[in-house]
Amino acid sequence: MNVIATWMYSSPPGENIIHPQVGAASSAKKTQLFYWRCVFLLFESSARINSNARHILFINKDPPVAIDGIDTRALLKQYWIEVVQFPTITKSPPDYYRAWNTQFIVLDVLEWLEKNIGADDALYILDSDMIFNKPIAGEMQSALQTHGALLYSIDYGLAYNINGLTRKDLLQIARELDPGLPVSEFIYSGGEFICCLARELPKIAKLARTTYHICLQRHAAGQKKFNEEAHLLSYVYARLGYKTQTGNRFVKRIWVDRSAYSNVDGTEDDLVLWHLPSEKKRGFVTVFRSYRQRNGQYELTIRNFAEAYGLRETFGRRVTGYGRTLARRAYRLLKPTVP
Repeated sequence: MNVIATWMYSSPPGENIIHPQVGAASSAKKTQLFYWRCVFLLFESSARINSNARHILFINKDPPVAIDGIDTRALLKQYWIEVVQFPTITKSPPDYYRAWNTQFIVLDVLEWLEKNIGADDALYILDSDMIFNKPIAGEMQSALQTHGALLYSIDYGLAYNINGLTRKDLLQIARELDPGLPVSEFIYSGGEFICCLARELPKIAKLARTTYHICLQRHAAGQKKFNEEAHLLSYVYARLGYKTQTGNRFVKRIWVDRSAYSNVDGTEDDLVLWHLPSEKKRGFVTVFRSYRQRNGQYELTIRNFAEAYGLRETFGRRVTGYGRTLARRAYRLLKPTVP
């Protein structure tokens, strides 16, 4: 069985964790709603496309009863979502790194799943701002059986800053943790896509937890450490010998703002999964608000998801992008210079 899981952490009042795409006020209801919409649309896409998949949602707080007038309890039931509530989560200290300190909840998720899914299951832990474009089927299933885990690896330059560390830094940390690590360079694999066979879970979960404790010790000693979960998991994958880039033909982190940066290249229709981190405040809101109730079920009235999420540029998006470009140019011209 395919097990599709995601998680949603709701900050209590006064806690403001930085999430670059939506702002710093993580405890604000408006901010949390951006993520809740993503959660339900991820499971909507899976329920529509993947038959007989098991859906699991990990939370620390129940979702709002209604979002934009949509009954979330009905959505949980309609999409067969099992809800697992953690009373506490693994969260790095406030001074550990400036952002993403809730991302280590994936360690809790991995450990729970290790004990609660079938031995023959295939696991997909996904960021909530992802959408299924095609079903999990033959080629992807075959690749997973071959490799044991599929990795979405990103070809960053050696000196590129990846959440506070370059690949040179990451390699140095990795070799300090394991001098015998048999790699000549550190390959970064995105944390939005954790995909493995159930039989691989015990060793991934154990090494990930051990490495996290070492990182806490290094932080306390003022040493460099893995700042976020993808740093840590990339190291775990290297230690366990998983081949990199095995998931790249199935998933892609897609940026659609053509006025700033876009990597849309026309191959997206072939992907199983779209990761759309910049669409939390636009595409996901638009699609979620298209829900209508028919015959006791919720249905999306938007069906052209490539347009809704900006993969295909519409006239409206083109106009908006042009306005953003003008605004950026005006800001640069008017920005005071420091003598």
